[in-house]
Amino acid sequence: MGKKNKRKKTVKDIILDICLVVLLLVAAGSGAYIVRYYYVARTAQNNFDNLKDLMDDGQVSDGENDVKITLPSGNDDKSSVTILKRFEKLYEKNSDLAGWLTIDGTTIDYPVMYTPEDNEYYLHLDFDKNWSDPGTPFIDSHCRPFADRTSNVLIYGHNMKSGIMFRELLQYQNEDFYKEHTTIEFDTLYELGTYEVIAAFKAQIYADGDVDHYHYYEFFNADNKEEFDEYVNFAKSNTAYTIEESAQYGDELITLSTCSSHTDEGRFVVVAKKVK
Repeated sequence: MGKKNKRKKTVKDIILDICLVVLLLVAAGSGAYIVRYYYVARTAQNNFDNLKDLMDDGQVSDGENDVKITLPSGNDDKSSVTILKRFEKLYEKNSDLAGWLTIDGTTIDYPVMYTPEDNEYYLHLDFDKNWSDPGTPFIDSHCRPFADRTSNVLIYGHNMKSGIMFRELLQYQNEDFYKEHTTIEFDTLYELGTYEVIAAFKAQIYADGDVDHYHYYEFFNADNKEEFDEYVNFAKSNTAYTIEESAQYGDELITLSTCSSHTDEGRFVVVAKKVK
């Protein structure tokens, strides 16, 4: 019997083979990206958990919350800073630390950094100043979180699909979630702080020079009652449900901001006032 004739590949067959190879490469690349993404997220979360352990180790009772740490001031003199005992070990590791932010029942339980000389320094750096996609939550450089505190302390954090960082802020779109998470703890280096949520809303970052919209991300300090009320009214009027609690001129606010995909340059924002 004669040999069977092999069918010659047509141009169509070759194109299909190429497409198949490309799809396989894309699938492999996507899978590798997903694995890396979640590995990086898990590593970052583990590092934050270790930092939390350091803070917990430093807590004391009976009102003995302060400890003096003497640090070089950059010359032959010495300067001292008195901070809460719980932050002693963390501050010794990194003096950019401003405090710790916690929303009970969520993954939001992180250090907050403050570098007024470089606003986005921790955008993609971890607590130890190593590159990290999730970064570390940080305070806007226009704010003053300590002495001579600004009316508002604006804190940024990434919205990570893995669920860490400020991802769970978006759950405040749901009124039931809000009712179960009405308070936020933000302890600075110098004092403990409990804040009550007064607003949670979708927002947007606008182009430079925009004068047609209110820019929540440019409110840091109120020179008068009108400026303060304008911000609070904007925040509450854009909240999708009714929150009875509000704020009065003179109250101390924190604003938590993260990215949101509802529009180009979208953001989701939660505002809370200090109650103790």
